[in-house]
Amino acid sequence: MLADDVQSHFPAGVTLPEPIRALCEFLEANGYPLSGCFEISTIGGSDLQAWFPNDTTMQNRFAVFGRGSTGSVYAIWLQDHGDADASPVVVLGSEGELLVLATDTMQFCRLLGCGYDELEWDNLSQPSSGWDDTKPLREWLASRFDIDFPTTGKQIVDVARDRYPDFSGFVQSWWDANA
Repeated sequence: MLADDVQSHFPAGVTLPEPIRALCEFLEANGYPLSGCFEISTIGGSDLQAWFPNDTTMQNRFAVFGRGSTGSVYAIWLQDHGDADASPVVVLGSEGELLVLATDTMQFCRLLGCGYDELEWDNLSQPSSGWDDTKPLREWLASRFDIDFPTTGKQIVDVARDRYPDFSGFVQSWWDANA
């Protein structure tokens, strides 16, 4: 099962959030595409080794569950409490982007439902061209959870970035101390 595979790559003691499990189940039932170029993936762990060489403590601050088409890593940025359900979803971009996308995995699922091709590159204040393509995903998620989907991702991302403004600084501080 895909969800079990993703879970097996999470840091010890971190539980796969139910919204990510639902994405995995959607994929098993329907296949790709999920939303734009986003893919569920476990290979981002090796990317974390490149981002934070020789520092497993820092690597374990991230629970990787996805990738973008350019190799960007989608992960849950584990807060000090270690609860993946109450931690933001971030992107460690292939070109060095450090972005907070959602306050938690449920909000990330809402963002995926908007149908953007590349969450780190698209203009999230505009409706996506992939809205119609993600209708099956939206219906799947709405049947599992009491959620709705905005026509743009701007509010989801803005709330997350307001709540977690220090993500880029968190990573940059590590780089400054370890470069």
